[in-house]
Amino acid sequence: MPYSVRKSRGKNCYVVRNKQTKRVFAKCSTKENAIKQSKLLRAIMYNPDFVPRTLKTSRVKPSKKRTRKLI
Repeated sequence: MPYSVRKSRGKNCYVVRNKQTKRVFAKCSTKENAIKQSKLLRAIMYNPDFVPRTLKTSRVKPSKKRTRKLI
């Protein structure tokens, strides 16, 4: 698994990075959010058809254009 979660020294932060390329995906996040981020990155890497659950369920409705009434 190329993505790793490491604790930052002297802080309450966690870093998510790619072990092979050393690219950082999250600099300072909570442990839970760092784990979620690494799971998401793995899902995208191993499943090219992956769509997050939030995008499947929530559809953004187009907003109606409001016009000002001139007096």
